[in-house]
Amino acid sequence: MNTFNEIGSGEPEQDANSALIELDKGLRSKNTGERCEAIVRFPRLFEKYPFPILINSALLKLADVFRLGSNFLRVWVLRVCQQSEKHLDKILNVEEFVKRIYCVMHSNDPVARALTLRTLGSAASIIPERQQVHHSIRRSLDSHDSVEVEAAIYAARMFAAQSKLFAVSMCSKISDMIRGQATPASMKLQLIPILQYMHHDTSTASMVNELCMELLASYPAVEFVRVTLSAMSTLASATLINVPTQVGLLLTYIRDDPRISVKRHSLKLLLHLARRGAHLWPRGALDNLIDSTLASKLSITENGIESSDLLLRTLDVIEVLSQSAVTCDANMEENSPLASLCVDACYSHNPLVAVKAVTILTRIACYCYEEGLPVSNIQHIISCLESLIVLLAVDANDDRNLYQLKLCLVSTVKLCQAHPAHAPIFVDAIGTTLMNTQSDSGRGERKQTASVLCEALGAIGSFGDNVLLPLLPDVLEKIKQPLDVDTRVMLCTILFQMVAGGYEWNDECLKAIDNVTKAVDGWSKYRIGRGAARYGHHKIATKIFKGLRESVASEQLHFWLSGLELMTSAESYLEENKTESRIQRKISVLEKLNGGISRYASACAALKAASTPLKSLQFASEYAKLRGEFLQALAQLIHSCRSLCTSPPPAIARSIAEVTSDKLQVYGRVTYQLRKSAKDFRNCAENYQKLYQSAFDADQGSLNNIKALQEVCRVMANSVERVCMSSNASAYHRSNETFEFSFGESVEMRQLAKCCTEVRRLAPNNQGEELQVITHPSVEALISQVVLLAGGKVRLPMPRYFFQALQATVVKLSVSPQPRVLGEPVCVPQGSQLALKIEGVLRHGKKASLFRSVAAVCISISTSPPSKINSEYRNNGEASNGGNELQQTVIPHRDFFACEFLLSLGNSGVTGNSGCAGSSTTGGGNSSGANQFQVTASASILDKDGNVWKCGPRSSLQVRVHEEPTKRKMP
Repeated sequence: MNTFNEIGSGEPEQDANSALIELDKGLRSKNTGERCEAIVRFPRLFEKYPFPILINSALLKLADVFRLGSNFLRVWVLRVCQQSEKHLDKILNVEEFVKRIYCVMHSNDPVARALTLRTLGSAASIIPERQQVHHSIRRSLDSHDSVEVEAAIYAARMFAAQSKLFAVSMCSKISDMIRGQATPASMKLQLIPILQYMHHDTSTASMVNELCMELLASYPAVEFVRVTLSAMSTLASATLINVPTQVGLLLTYIRDDPRISVKRHSLKLLLHLARRGAHLWPRGALDNLIDSTLASKLSITENGIESSDLLLRTLDVIEVLSQSAVTCDANMEENSPLASLCVDACYSHNPLVAVKAVTILTRIACYCYEEGLPVSNIQHIISCLESLIVLLAVDANDDRNLYQLKLCLVSTVKLCQAHPAHAPIFVDAIGTTLMNTQSDSGRGERKQTASVLCEALGAIGSFGDNVLLPLLPDVLEKIKQPLDVDTRVMLCTILFQMVAGGYEWNDECLKAIDNVTKAVDGWSKYRIGRGAARYGHHKIATKIFKGLRESVASEQLHFWLSGLELMTSAESYLEENKTESRIQRKISVLEKLNGGISRYASACAALKAASTPLKSLQFASEYAKLRGEFLQALAQLIHSCRSLCTSPPPAIARSIAEVTSDKLQVYGRVTYQLRKSAKDFRNCAENYQKLYQSAFDADQGSLNNIKALQEVCRVMANSVERVCMSSNASAYHRSNETFEFSFGESVEMRQLAKCCTEVRRLAPNNQGEELQVITHPSVEALISQVVLLAGGKVRLPMPRYFFQALQATVVKLSVSPQPRVLGEPVCVPQGSQLALKIEGVLRHGKKASLFRSVAAVCISISTSPPSKINSEYRNNGEASNGGNELQQTVIPHRDFFACEFLLSLGNSGVTGNSGCAGSSTTGGGNSSGANQFQVTASASILDKDGNVWKCGPRSSLQVRVHEEPTKRKMP
């Protein structure tokens, strides 16, 4: 039900009230089909407009349908309540809702009572302590109708999960029913899962454990054993103190119970307990698990077919435990039971068993590499991984083998990441396997196998420079073969990655890329161009985007491709190298900068034209704009440096320097120009920081890209300040900044890191800063930095977030009160306060919280007079306007948040109160009697690490403060 951006789904877009009115008409229809259709559309309405007022009104209408309708309609209302469980706590009139539902309990129809119990059970989260409902559930458990009893069991389980009082009070009742001889066995199987919620106090949990142990002894049937063990494991996970005992009990069943289904279920429960943490397991439990598995025979013959199911399930448990440092540290010895089991399992006839075993060994080896400990069985791990890659790639007959190959390649990549010295071995193995894989157009498995192998090569190639370079002849030979489209695109990406290590393109490589782009469809061409732009090969990307922009059917896509073509052409224009003299080289750099600036200005216009209400392209537009501003700052720095020779200081320069106590003023215009350039670089760095804070959904590589460009701006600003500012001022700026951060492990980010290092090396020395003089060598050093950044030696890799967002998070705000007439201000009497309520909803895409999640939302309220207020207020209002702010941090509950503010607007000042966890400051008043203000609400996101992301929306409200007319006194 959690869909993102439903406007393009074919249904007309409408506001919440219109949608609710339309569904209300359906509920009032006399046609049963239309009423059912209206009911089932409510969950989608709740997801689209999850505001309390709408949900409260809609659920009260559904409660009326439940009260007055037939059992058939009650079934659909029940389904709505079950699907909309996370929205039930937004009901404002809980009493009225429960009253309308509960009145059906007095019906003589047991089916109606059963539906009522199930509906109340689905709403247990909002009425956990309702004694009347508790009594009805207890009474229905004694009913003679099986349908009502089953509904009461369902409701009892739902309330036991929410209410401590109900769980404790019902414990004896459930125990008596389970022990009672009159209770059917099928009903006992439904009652036992209720016991897993009896964890609210120690005595109740102990009593439930004793009851479950009695059941295990009294009812040895498979169904009872499995249900009872599940209840005990869930109870132990909740209490934590019973985890060691429960692990021992499950190991006993694995060792002693001869039934295979019980062993499998016990291993499944152990897997659940393993996810709770390896530190909760008792000492020696892992060794006992291994011994129990070996004692139960690793291979079991069923119907003449050999099976290793128990061993596979055991390895699943060990794999989860191996994610903990406790397990890895205890089993890193070569002769440990875990290592011996995995080494033997690596030679299993079942490839999945071998893959699981080598995965466990790889995790232990990675832990040893990270901690600097001796690594055992490393040669065995490498040989097993190589053998499995070749075996699974050659025999990729179905999706199962492809899944196993992916697991094996993931372990390979992690091992290379932990110890890059192993990368050449696996590159050779994977590359040889890829070259020997024959492409068959009739078999999709072969296509996927080649793509997966290419992805693994690309991941390994990012861990070191020139790791993939030995594969260049093989890749060029492979790319000429008749391959599927995905494999060709991946091979082109690998080729981009190879050349991105600081090499130049030769004719053979360019011809290979050109042949691929001619043979594939438009979408594949775009993917190749996108990969070229991401690795900094802008000349190839320009050619591809130029050919694509005229072959799309949409105007927005045309402008998008035009913007990409202009950006990549600007970067390729900067990369053009010409053999010229030293003086001519400076002139060519200026020409390159001017050409790049003009192209980026056109690219910004094209990207704005490509923006739509559904696709704003805000990040892409800001990224292109900032890149153009940085090139403009570099060009301005060149002109400023040249002014040292072209603009000599005036005659009064020395007098100005003595009056201002600034010795650098003796150099005249060049000092002002250089300081302006330093300010431009500072502003550009601040804008990159703002862009960074707005990219909440960006991947870490894209954030590193922005951070690296920001660092380049700061390095240039510091270099200029060393030349044109006093030592105290430049030292102050450097003391408040740090330039050390992680660039990441990707190939393109390593090139940016080398660029930053080289720019720092070329920075002017401190001689001019100490003597407070502007020297020609210092200016030449600045020009050398500009030549490095704009002379074609540095390739700008475009971030992934520029093209695609893997996660999507949207904040929607609703501000009340709203004016009755659109565009008119909200009127507030003089001397009264404005109660402002902010409601918001978080909308997520398909992959929510992939990189970072929302921990809280910070709502800021600022008040300011409109622009038509007189100039006196505007001149004096800068200091006061900055103080008219209220802030409140709220934690979203099921993607919904709300907060309230109390604002005092008037001539005496603008004050406010955020109600609870907020901060407020008071600004100055308006002495001219202005009575209209603009209230702006903005939202910022706080992640789990406490970082603030200013990516929320802004909503403005016009407020007019009017004076009450005074009554005229009688003379």
